[in-house]
Amino acid sequence: MKVAAAQFAFLRDLLRKRTGVVIDDTKQYLVVARLLPIVRQRKIASIETLIDRVRAGSDPTLERDVLSAMMTHETSFFRDRKPFETLRGIVTDLVSRRAAERQLVIWSAACSTGQEPFSIAILLNEHFRDLLGSWKVRILASDFSEPVIAQAREGVFSELDTARGLPPPLLAKYFRPLQGKWSIGQECRRLVEFRQLNLVAEWPMMPVCDVIFLRNVMLYFDVPTRAALVKRMRRSLRADGALFLGGAETMLGIDDGYERCAGLGCSYYRPKTARS
Repeated sequence: MKVAAAQFAFLRDLLRKRTGVVIDDTKQYLVVARLLPIVRQRKIASIETLIDRVRAGSDPTLERDVLSAMMTHETSFFRDRKPFETLRGIVTDLVSRRAAERQLVIWSAACSTGQEPFSIAILLNEHFRDLLGSWKVRILASDFSEPVIAQAREGVFSELDTARGLPPPLLAKYFRPLQGKWSIGQECRRLVEFRQLNLVAEWPMMPVCDVIFLRNVMLYFDVPTRAALVKRMRRSLRADGALFLGGAETMLGIDDGYERCAGLGCSYYRPKTARS
């Protein structure tokens, strides 16, 4: 099944304008696979009809659902593991640096269904429990998709979700069984603040962060969008803070305002100057 050229071009342009995500002409199959469930759920005649209704602009929720469906929401607990091992060392260092302030802000900037920010919450509970009792610690978790954020906020995960990256001892310690699924406990929930946020649109008021996870996001953007985003991130990051990208992502040719730092089997980035 293919999508007519005019409808595909409209969707491609809308997706880039609203979300920054770029798809090329080879991604017809992706459009079909991700939009067909909406066509069936809403009993619409075809994908072309669906896109035409989005173009008409009479149903904002339809555009929202289509754009959300076109986003990639792949995630898992402690994904790639090494960034989280590195984060532990960074937080240890920040504890001494922030002793006078006694507060810490970590932002999971594309949190999908919540595994990343909850992994951070588990890590803090495991290794910095005393800190959580006496400091103000915030984990901000944002994503473009409102339905995905709603799912993340529930904090309930399937057996398959928890089997991907979550060690059994941590599952037993921080989750409780709930109707064949697993619900994360309050000691982790209370640390995470979920909000809908479009990284390529105007941002709401955000605190300056100590650590930002922007992992496996820029893979889907073009170079100008990547450059604009990491520049904005630099203004949102403390001068001695840390920005994590995905393993296949880099600052090379994007932004020279960061220095690359070696972590434990991975890299992260630190602003060269204070939010210039």
